[in-house]
Amino acid sequence: MSTDNDDEVLTQSDLFEDRRFAQYDLLNPEIWNLFVRFTFDAINAGHRNYSADAVLHRVRWETSVASKGAEFKCNNNWTAFYARKFHKLYPQHKGFFRLRVSKADEMRHD
Repeated sequence: MSTDNDDEVLTQSDLFEDRRFAQYDLLNPEIWNLFVRFTFDAINAGHRNYSADAVLHRVRWETSVASKGAEFKCNNNWTAFYARKFHKLYPQHKGFFRLRVSKADEMRHD
């Protein structure tokens, strides 16, 4: 049974997730830079739509296997946040990632 109190807890949880992503994103700009680079690779290869999840998996591959550098731990929950951030910062490509309703919908990306 849902109550107003339950809705308040969900809202607080959503805000916590937003803050966690914002902090992770701030501390790990390399992840965002690679996400943008690989997204534009897909766009420049002629894709009209692509999977943000696939892009983030490629970021993981590059940071853990190909570069032999420090591996970045990147939560799967961040995929929705990165996709929305991309659409907001590159509005000419809005819709490139097909999105589902997500906690990330309310996130500010400035």
